[in-house]
Amino acid sequence: MRTAFFTLMLFLASASRTLADDSCHLVRMAAFDMNIDSAGGANVPITIAGQNVNMLIDTGGIFTMLTEQSVQSLGLKKLNTFGSGEEMLGGKKIVYYVETNDVNLGGLKADRLPMQVLPDGFLPSEIGGIIAPNILRHYDVDFDFANAKFNLFSPDHCEGKVVYWTTVAVAQIPIGIDQNGHIDVTVQIDGKNVKATLDTGSSRSLMSLELAKLLFDFADKDPKLSPAKGGSKFPGFHYPFGRLTLNDVTVENPDIVLVSDSVSHLFDSETKLILGMGILRQLHIYIAYREKKLYVTAASAH
Repeated sequence: MRTAFFTLMLFLASASRTLADDSCHLVRMAAFDMNIDSAGGANVPITIAGQNVNMLIDTGGIFTMLTEQSVQSLGLKKLNTFGSGEEMLGGKKIVYYVETNDVNLGGLKADRLPMQVLPDGFLPSEIGGIIAPNILRHYDVDFDFANAKFNLFSPDHCEGKVVYWTTVAVAQIPIGIDQNGHIDVTVQIDGKNVKATLDTGSSRSLMSLELAKLLFDFADKDPKLSPAKGGSKFPGFHYPFGRLTLNDVTVENPDIVLVSDSVSHLFDSETKLILGMGILRQLHIYIAYREKKLYVTAASAH
């Protein structure tokens, strides 16, 4: 398994070096038509051995995966992973992987690409797997929600020379990237700073109830607090926040589900907000992993 993922990294790195000839020229390496699935996630089509598979783009994942159903449809042999395996929500562990062949990711091609096997039940039925940071972080990642396009660009360009979609001012936001490729960014909710994880695999944005009560000074029985409806895996509450801001880019009336730390186990000691698709798809987001910067405008700023 380790050798297989090392082979993947070599493929990605060599593709980047080959295509980015001009250090200041933005080079699009892969382009996809993007759809929004029944759960609100962004997905793109790829082909594996000539068969189409719809893949969720998950910046909050770790490894690229196929569902059990996709593995069966493709006729792939499951192999045992090494170690204890990655643990999913609900305690299920990833214990298998597969070797896929003849993979086309929006124009990027690989003869051999390992993917872990995701147990069924975690994704909508129309989605066959996820594309995760073990692939994404080797590129600049561009979500153009207004035009339903998803692009991968070479990171080999002059710093900051990435804004191709607009002439209006663009928010340039420093980000943190952990060892798994997860992206942390500071946002403002009604003027209060909150450290967030950018997670395109989450259909809604989730925030620690305990932190919200501390920051915004409301109690459990505050009349503004109401049960959250639909789309959240956890019991939670809705609070009428006025705005969420990333530098000068604002989302009005952001949909944020407040969930208790004790129920969800989603948050760590520092990051108390998962920034999900309900908010993100109102924006145009360009992630420059190598620069550790996020470039953001409103989705309509074209």
